[in-house]
Order: sequence, then structure tokens, then C-alpha cells
Amino acid sequence: IYLSNPLLSNIDNAFVGRTVGTSGLAALSPATICTDQMLYLFSFLSRATTGLVARAYAAKNDDDDITSNVDAAREAGSAPLTVSLICGVLLSIMYAFFTPNMLSMFHVNPLLRESAASYIYWRGAISCATLAQSVALSMMMATRDSITPLKIIGLAAMFNVIGDALFCIWPLSMGCAGSAAATSGATLLSCGFMLKALKKKKLLPQIRLPTKKEMFSLLEFTGPLMAITLIRLLGYINMQSAAMNLGVKPLAAYQLSLNLFVFFLLFGEPLSQLSQTKLPALVDSHDTEGVRATLKSVLILAVFTALSVGGVAYSAITFGSGLFSSDPGVQLLAKQAAPAVFAAVVTTTFAVVVDGAMTASRDFGFMLLTGIVTFAIQLNMLKRCTSISFVFSTYTMRNGLYVVLALTRAFTGHGALGRVLSRKR
Repeated sequence: IYLSNPLLSNIDNAFVGRTVGTSGLAALSPATICTDQMLYLFSFLSRATTGLVARAYAAKNDDDDITSNVDAAREAGSAPLTVSLICGVLLSIMYAFFTPNMLSMFHVNPLLRESAASYIYWRGAISCATLAQSVALSMMMATRDSITPLKIIGLAAMFNVIGDALFCIWPLSMGCAGSAAATSGATLLSCGFMLKALKKKKLLPQIRLPTKKEMFSLLEFTGPLMAITLIRLLGYINMQSAAMNLGVKPLAAYQLSLNLFVFFLLFGEPLSQLSQTKLPALVDSHDTEGVRATLKSVLILAVFTALSVGGVAYSAITFGSGLFSSDPGVQLLAKQAAPAVFAAVVTTTFAVVVDGAMTASRDFGFMLLTGIVTFAIQLNMLKRCTSISFVFSTYTMRNGLYVVLALTRAFTGHGALGRVLSRKR
């Protein structure tokens, strides 16, 4: 389910790399900084939705009436959905008027700017649908429905493939703009079906201005999470800036490797979501046994998932790079980066799972402080960047350090999660 956006991005990469060539694939790198990475900044909304809706849906009531929980979950999702639509409108306006300025700010090669801008305009126009879709998905997952979004995302992926064929190859041959148009159409389709599914389940929130209480509850999550997400986003941006300084072919190889990296690391997201859905109620009720059992199961699964997915990611880059580019030079550079991508996927998949537990316990201060420190170290390392492998290695360092510090904090009895874990049986 969480693979939807990276899956669509990889479909775009494949069509653009094979039809437009190395320059088109390279142009997608700054384009995705301005679209996918910018939208990632608002991922705090979906994460806040998960926490708010999961707590409301799991809350006990006097008569144990499931209808009351559905009503509470629907009300809890109202503020995030409304805010996502407002943010989406503002983002679309920004993309419409300031895309050339953004590309200039990132010092994008002038030869790549036209293709990159055409991609950004299409993707930016449907920012509302992208953000609303992420909130709707979080609501369904928080209320323990994974089958419905899985069906919807599968349909959207099929639509995207057909759209890419029509817009990139024949009859329109629109290049980067065509791939963006196909992805935008798939996102609109997916968002529409997800909102329809929420309505059918009587979970569709009312679009209205949040009350003061709702805004306070939302800001408890969004304030710290936005700061944490911003620090992580700056890391991604500086990684891509370092790759851009290496030249057009290394940039194309980086874009190929990065999208596969993002695609595979999200295999850990269901485990993170499990932590964010199960742990909040257990931590709030100080259920030590429940927290220990849940955390143990999730961490064991995380180890096997990280190693398995890392191996598949390595194989995909080593043996499948030809699907995304016909340029032998780009394929060679991607293959050389495969070991570094393997290490990054393994470390980051485990970090995603640990991050879910820290988010569930609302240990935002620690997450923000650790993010700032590791970002500063990464930024210093990127100044000496000489290859794509080195770029990915800085991310491995960052997430590996976060995992070590987070687990040390939890198992030494610090933070909300640690205090519950350290309680005597």
C-alpha cells in the first residue's frame, strides 16, 4: 500500500529513461526534489492522522458500541483532511508561479530546466489530491482496513502504466510532461476512490475549519513532526544537490538508484504503521507486557524484512538498471552504487520501523534533536562527496546512528516508551 507513490515514480523513470534518454532521466531528479520531496514535507499530516484516528478508534466507551468508535475516528480525521486540502491549494499556487525560481535556486543545469519544469507543473497542479489521498490512506489503515486501499492502488498503478504508454510513447510523445500527466491522472483516480471508500464506511470526515481543541490536538503532532520532517527533507535535498554536482550521467544514475531505494525501503512502512496503530493505546495505558510483546515482534520482523528487501534492492539495481536507461554509462554507475544502496535500504528500513515506535510514544523532542545532529554530520560528509555510493553512505550513517540512539534510549528506560518498558512485571 505504501509503495503507491514510489511505484508510480519508478514507472515514470522507466518510461522517461527509455523514451527521452539520459537527459530526461536526469531532469527528473530536480523535478522530484520540487514535487515528491516537497510533498514529503507534509507527510506529518498523514502521520498525525494515524495517531489521532487510531487513538479515537481504539478508545473505550461505556456501552462498547463500535458505532461510537467510527464516529470518533471520523471526527478525528476532519482537521487533518481540511488542513491537507488548504495546504494543497497553496502548494499548487506556488508551483504555478514559482517553479522557474525553484529550479534556479537549486542551480539546475539550464539544459534540463524545461523538462523538469514541465514535470513539476503537472504534478504540482494536483497537490490537493496527493495530500488528501495520504490522509485518507492513513484513516483506513488506522481503522484496520488494508484491503480496500490495496485494491485502489493496484488500479491506479495500472492506469499509470497505460497513461505513460499513451503520453510518453504513442500517440502524444510528451516526454517528462507526459509521465507527469499520467501520474497525476492516477493520483486523482486513487484519491477519488479512497474518499468514496471512506464515505461507504461512514468514515469520510466533514470538511470544515477545525475547532480550537482539534487544532491543539493536531498541532501536538504536526508542530514537532513538521520540524522533524523538514530536517529529513533537507538531508534528501542536499544528497540530490551533491549528485547534481557530479554531472548529467551520475545524476541520471542517482535518480534511477534513488527511486528504487525509496520503493524498497517502504516495505518497512507497514511495520511502522503497526507500531503507530498498536502502541499509542498501550503506552497511554502503561501496558508494559503489551508494549514489550508488540515491540519485540515488530523488531524481529524488521530485521528479516530489512535484510530481505535490501537484497532484492541490490539485485534490482544490478540486473534491472537496463529497464530504466538504455545508456551503458548510466547502467554502470548505478551498478557500482548497488552495494551502497543495499546498506542504505537495510539501515533505513529498520530506522523506519523504530521511527514508528518513537512517533507512537510522542518522543518528538528526542527525534528532532537526533535529526539535527545527524543532519549536521551528513552535511559535513556531503561536502567531500565524490561518487553516488558516497551519497548513499551518508544516509546509511544518518539512519544507523538514529537507530542506535533510539533503541539505547528506549531500553535504558528513558522517554515515554522507555518508562513503560522499564516498569516491573
